[in-house]
Amino acid sequence: MDKKSRTILSENNISITNPRVLVIEELLKYKQPLTVEVLQKKLKGQVAVSTLYRVLNDLKKINLLNEFTSPENVSVVELNLHDDSHHHHLFCTSCGEIIDIDLGKNFEDNISSEINKIQKMFDFEIHDHTLELLGLCSGCKKD
Repeated sequence: MDKKSRTILSENNISITNPRVLVIEELLKYKQPLTVEVLQKKLKGQVAVSTLYRVLNDLKKINLLNEFTSPENVSVVELNLHDDSHHHHLFCTSCGEIIDIDLGKNFEDNISSEINKIQKMFDFEIHDHTLELLGLCSGCKKD
């Protein structure tokens, strides 16, 4: 996996450093959004907290990392390797699990159409949108 992390950095013209490799490896390993706190715990002893935040900022600057805020106002990050695919998230309000969801082209086209109407109605330039759906994951529904 170390090789994949290095390739990702190299392809994005960002210098390869051990902290960057470790952060990308950890995010690749879990293949789902992680809170910064969880990422920090997983990297404890390998990457200093200040270095972690610096690496996350570096990756955001080159659009390799998406950062968003959970309903609990917690910072969540995920690698942006989805060749331009836009996706949304399901948040379990019980256990905190975050699930990526792709709602399809028709849904996104409808949202884009509505966003265009809103831009005109309010004379407001919209750059992006997010959709978070809150509820209970399958594990928590059983409990």
